[in-house]
Amino acid sequence: MLLRRTVLYLPAQIVGPLFQLVAMIVWTHVVDEHTLGVITLITATHELLQIGFLAWWSQYALRFFGRYQEGHDAERFYRTENAVLLVSLFIQSAAVIGVLLLVIAPGTDAGLLAATVAYVVTRSLNLYIAERARVRHQIGVYSIQQILGPSVGFIAGLIMIKLLGPSPTWPLLGYAAAQLVAAVVVLPKIGYGRRVWPVDREIMRHAFSYGIPLVIGGALGWVGLNASRFIVNDMLGVAAAGLFAVGYGLGQRAATVAAMLVTAAAFPLAVKSMEQGGSKAAMRQLSDNSALLIAILAPSIAGIFLLRTEIVHLLIASPFQQVTLAILPLSTLAGSIRNLRAHFGDQVFLLHSRTRLMVIVATIDATVTVVLSAVCIRYWGLVGAAGATVMAALAAAIVSFAIGFSKFGLTLPLAHLARIAVATIAMAVLLNYMPEATSFVVLALHIAAGATVYTATLALLYAPALFRMLRPQTQLSEP
Repeated sequence: MLLRRTVLYLPAQIVGPLFQLVAMIVWTHVVDEHTLGVITLITATHELLQIGFLAWWSQYALRFFGRYQEGHDAERFYRTENAVLLVSLFIQSAAVIGVLLLVIAPGTDAGLLAATVAYVVTRSLNLYIAERARVRHQIGVYSIQQILGPSVGFIAGLIMIKLLGPSPTWPLLGYAAAQLVAAVVVLPKIGYGRRVWPVDREIMRHAFSYGIPLVIGGALGWVGLNASRFIVNDMLGVAAAGLFAVGYGLGQRAATVAAMLVTAAAFPLAVKSMEQGGSKAAMRQLSDNSALLIAILAPSIAGIFLLRTEIVHLLIASPFQQVTLAILPLSTLAGSIRNLRAHFGDQVFLLHSRTRLMVIVATIDATVTVVLSAVCIRYWGLVGAAGATVMAALAAAIVSFAIGFSKFGLTLPLAHLARIAVATIAMAVLLNYMPEATSFVVLALHIAAGATVYTATLALLYAPALFRMLRPQTQLSEP
């Protein structure tokens, strides 16, 4: 079931994140460091606002919405949901205006303010609708939320930049328009209510109890992920933040794209196992989920490290190349560690409703990031900032896994990991002996060759198990 649903989610997991990755590359060719810095800091600010004012409810809906599907229960959930969304969007809009005027771009014009608010509101709706769709396995709805905004929004923003000039207003406005369309077109397919009152107190108490630790943990997690951007901005200026954003953003985005290929279907299956079979069944499902996740992350990290020179020289504009080349491997490693923790270790706490433990883990991540970023930037500049995020991600992951293994019976899929390691090494050996690509076609061939060797090696290593799985079906089909 995990593999089947993972395949069904693949278009959404590939197309949307891929366009976000492409956008980061393209912006280096069409805008300057200052403009890119503004765009990056606005989107990072929205991530924090989303965590603080809506993610707690999104996580509650993902975990418990399945209990509110019929009659009166559905009505009281929808009323409460509408009230939460309205209040959240209002607070997020006011807050992002304040941050934009006071921190990111003092003296900005009304156009950028309006585009920023539109982006924040529509992006929040897309993210929430996508989470709700995962509960009901509405893969079409989820796919629209994941694909339309990043792809059509990127194209619209790029066209406006070409026609109207390189202002951060146009990318944000392009994304906002596409995200609004994505939200509106799925309304007939999703359950929703038209009332906002009365808010159900029982649901709110349960949601706050479950979600407030997630707000704290999520905000601290945001600090771990994004504090380095703002510390760079404060210590070295917004242009340096723009330079840092490319390599750091590409590495984080590449790791996230790889992880999202397999994570959309995974957690709902773990929730189902928890509800039907209890903790042991859920831990087994998480272990299976992690094998698929690591099978994607391991070759991604190795491939980016070995192909980093040709990737940067061929894809990134020359003013950004030197810094990107230095920090891309570090940011990819940090992003991979964080994704493994988020989609494996930390999910133990969600399944057992022990979300306060996530606060401990996130506090470690945030504290180490802030302290080491300030120190490392002073001595090693932008490379030091990237290195600090690796050390922070590793420290938090160690604590998360230690708690999961010792307190909740979480296990590693060691047999799967051994096969993945062998396949990754085989791929790395091949890529290490290839000459540097001098064109996009050759780079694509290098990537395809590495992927082919990795996949073939895995297929060979899993051949006995696959044969055992298929043999009973073959015997049953024989006359």
